[in-house]
Amino acid sequence: MSNNHIHRAATLVASGAGESEAAAASSAMPTRFRELLQDADPTAVRQLFGTAAARAGRPEPELSGTGFTYRHDWGARRGQWVLRLNWNVIQPASRVFAAIGEGVPGGTAAGKMIGSARYTLHNVAPRRNGVDIWVNIAWSADISLYVDYLIINP
Repeated sequence: MSNNHIHRAATLVASGAGESEAAAASSAMPTRFRELLQDADPTAVRQLFGTAAARAGRPEPELSGTGFTYRHDWGARRGQWVLRLNWNVIQPASRVFAAIGEGVPGGTAAGKMIGSARYTLHNVAPRRNGVDIWVNIAWSADISLYVDYLIINP
C-alpha cells in the first residue's frame, strides 16, 4: 500500500482546542496530541471465524461470534497519536486487540521488526463503526507504524 493510498482518506485534526478542563476523575489527556482518521482496506481483511469461515471448514470451536484480523500501515509517525480507524464491523461491544510495531520496508506483508525505537500502545477503544488507539513512538524522526487488529464480535 503506497503512502498516497494511505493518506488519501486521512484527516489530521488537532485535539484539545477549546475544550473545557476535565474533571478530576477523568483520564482525559492533559496535553495536545495529533489525531489521524483512516478507513480500513477491505481487500486486506481476513475473516477468522463465523459463517464464512465455518463454510470453509476452518472454525475455531472455542470461539463464537464473528472475528477478523487486519494489519494497517499508518505511515511514518513519531510522538503521541490518537489513531482512529473506521471499519463498520466494529461496534462498542466488539473486543478489539491491537499490537503495534515498526514496519519492515516492503509493505504490511513484509512484517514488523524490533528496532531501537520504543513503541507504546496506551489505550484501545472500540466505537460505532471503528476503533481508536492511543500510541506513542519514542524516536527522533518519523518511522513506520504498523498496527495489527484482532476483532471479535460476540
